[in-house]
Amino acid sequence: MRKLYAALSCSLMVVEMLAVLCALARPAYAYVDPGAGILALQLISTTFAGVVFMIRKRIHRLFRMKFPALKSGEDAEK
Repeated sequence: MRKLYAALSCSLMVVEMLAVLCALARPAYAYVDPGAGILALQLISTTFAGVVFMIRKRIHRLFRMKFPALKSGEDAEK
């Protein structure tokens, strides 16, 4: 139950922070470079690719530990 309460309190704290930030937001009369959107897209896509790579690597390692008889492609060629 403590974990549930801790998760709920953290979630509520984040929602409260977002509400305060939205309430205090002022219009920014500034120029946004069109390349900024591409930069944000590149940042998101590379982060996603890195996460997928790390998860794939951990799953591969888990299966190698569970089933040592399975060999990778490099070991099968030798």
